[in-house]
Parts: sequence; structure tokens; C-alpha cells
Amino acid sequence: MSDVLLAFESVEIRRGMGIVVSDFSLQVSSGEVVVLHGENGCGKSTIIEAAARILPIEKGQILQHGELVIDSEGRRKVPTVPFGLTLQQNGLVGSDTIAEHLNNMMSICKTKINLAPILKQYSLDHRSNDLIAHLSGGQQRKVSVIAGLLPAMVSKSPRLILLDEPDSGLDDAAILVLCQHITSLRLAGHAFLIATHDKRILKCATRINTLNHDTEQKPPSGDVWQLQEFETVKSTNWVMTGFSYNLKTKAGFANNGIAGFLTLGILLSMVEPFELNNLLGLKMGFVLLPAFVAGLCGDPVVTLLRENRALDWWQANTAIPRAIIIPILTGAVLTTISSYIFLEGLQFVVVVAGSLTTLICSIIIGFLQLSTNKLSRPQAVFIRLLTPILILPWSIVVNELIAYI
Repeated sequence: MSDVLLAFESVEIRRGMGIVVSDFSLQVSSGEVVVLHGENGCGKSTIIEAAARILPIEKGQILQHGELVIDSEGRRKVPTVPFGLTLQQNGLVGSDTIAEHLNNMMSICKTKINLAPILKQYSLDHRSNDLIAHLSGGQQRKVSVIAGLLPAMVSKSPRLILLDEPDSGLDDAAILVLCQHITSLRLAGHAFLIATHDKRILKCATRINTLNHDTEQKPPSGDVWQLQEFETVKSTNWVMTGFSYNLKTKAGFANNGIAGFLTLGILLSMVEPFELNNLLGLKMGFVLLPAFVAGLCGDPVVTLLRENRALDWWQANTAIPRAIIIPILTGAVLTTISSYIFLEGLQFVVVVAGSLTTLICSIIIGFLQLSTNKLSRPQAVFIRLLTPILILPWSIVVNELIAYI
């Protein structure tokens, strides 16, 4: 008997002020390819994104492998079994190479295979070490599609694959390869939920769903997917992934570091340090202010992923890489410099306080960035006006350091 890998139970989904999907129920079992088919705007992408836990739902619940992943009460759980996902927005970071992005996906699956044969089928074998930013739009789409298929390609047990308009931007040869992979992976017991208008992919379906009713059809025959030799690997730590992104792009320095150094420069242009000799409170405030401002710039990795439209992909698949190490280092460097300038010496406790100030502020602002990500204009959300409230705990830290010193 086939296992149910995905289940929608009386789901209602809202986008903006309107309800896009109402009382929608669907089951996708192992060995099935269900294609969502209908006019643009009918809710196909909405269903894919809800299944990937990207969109909240108003009513009902969604399960993967029989376990709740999201419901109308706001519960959102990381699936215990990795799944494949290709979104309309590719979810790629330009500073990654093809191999690095696909290795990230394999790391989530805790399995690693030789990618060369797969890349060759999509004519990408000679570009595996090229930066994604240097690829054409069609080549980037191929990388996104391969990443979406990988959880099934590296697994013996059934996996769920979600593909949203995977044919978009692909050439004819790549679409034919994709159809072959869908068929062979289906025969190996994996399950697909696909949103598409492409007739060639429609022929791969075991069922076509118009969001109102299902139509069963006979899918094409083919060869069963042959699993390559693989090795089991540890899942990449999200802290180290965030550090890697920072190291490659210098995002932490470009956003947080520069803001901190500019603040320090402005302070020096306004007052001479020796004029504050009898104003210990003001001196301590000046010492910690650059670290505080650097933290208020938010999480540089979250900003990087948002700019590359990769935030949804990471949020759906696993924990989002976060900047932990860089804010600590940034706060320490800024506080060290400002301590020598305003305190005429270095005190370990003050440097630690500066590091933690940058880290905690960046985490809080990063949380606000994530909470407003799905809004149409996330950068214009008034919730950012609440950030000045952080001045209160910052002032408390300043006063405590004064008392300590």
C-alpha cells in the first residue's frame, strides 16, 4: 500500500485581503505525480508554497509523511523527512557555485552522491564550479530544478518533491530530461506535486488536479531511477553556513561594520575624547554606541538571502543560516577601537558587552526581518519603528558598566 507523503485537509489560504484557496483537500502518495493545472492566478503556486510551509494557512492543516508541518493555529514544524522544492524564484545565492548550492541540498538530506552525471544531463558539467551569479537565467533554473529533485535522487525511501513551474526558462532538451527524471523517480516510489502549464510535463502526471477535481490518467513508462553509490554525511551547521556566506560576500562588514565605523567617525567629529574625562557615563555610552548601531543594521545573512530571493527556499527546507560569529567579531572590534579612543585602554568586560550588544540587536532585528518577509513591501513595514525601544536595555548596560568600572 502506498504511503501518503502529502495531505491537505480542508485548507484555506489567504493572500493579502483575498482568499485564494478555500476548503482544499488533496493527498499525494508515493509513486504519484499530481499536476496542478489551471489558469494563472487560480492558486497553484499558493498551494505549492503552503505545502512547503512558506505561506500561513487560515483553516485546516497540512501533513507530510503523516506528521503535521503547518496548521491554522500557527504551528509550523520542520518536516522530519527532507523534501525537494523548486520555487518560481529560484532560491539561489549568487555568491554560491553550482556545486556549493547542490551540496547544501545534499547536506540537508545528510547524503552525498557524485553530481557529475546529473549535471552532464543538464549540460552543466563544465560549469559546476562557476558562481551562480555568472550563469544565464536558464542555467540558474536548471540548478534550481536539480536541487528540487535531489532529495529523491539520493534516497532509497519515498520522498516528496514540490515543483512550481519547473519548465519556466528551460530549453526543450532540459524539459525532456526533466520529464525522464520525473518518470524514473516516480517508478522508484517518490511523489510529486507540480504546478505547470507545459504539456510535456502534464503527460507525466498520474493525476491532474484543477483545484476542484482530480482526473486520473495513465503516465508514460520508463526506467526506474538507479540510485548511485552514496555516502552519509552530517548536516551542515547553519551557523557555519552563515559564516561562510559572510566570509564570501563580506555582507557583515558592508552592512554592520561600515555603519559602526561611520558612527564612530561621527562621534569623533562632534567631540574631542579628552573633553569627556569627567563624564564617565557619556564616555561609556560613546564606547558602546558603534556596536549598538552595527547591531541595529540587522542580520547580514538574512539581508543577503532576501536580496537574492533565497530566503523562502532556506526557510522551507531547514533553519535559516544566521550571522552569529560575524556580529560577535564586529562588536568586539568596534568596542576595542572605541575603548582605546574614549577610555584610553582596553577592558575585557567592556569588549564582551560590546560583542553581545551587536549580537543581540542583530538577532532581534533579524527576527523582525523574517516576520515581515512575506509582506509586499517588507522594508517599509512600520514595525521597524519599534527598534528605538532597544535604547532602553542598551542604556541599562551602559549604566551597569559604569558601576562595574
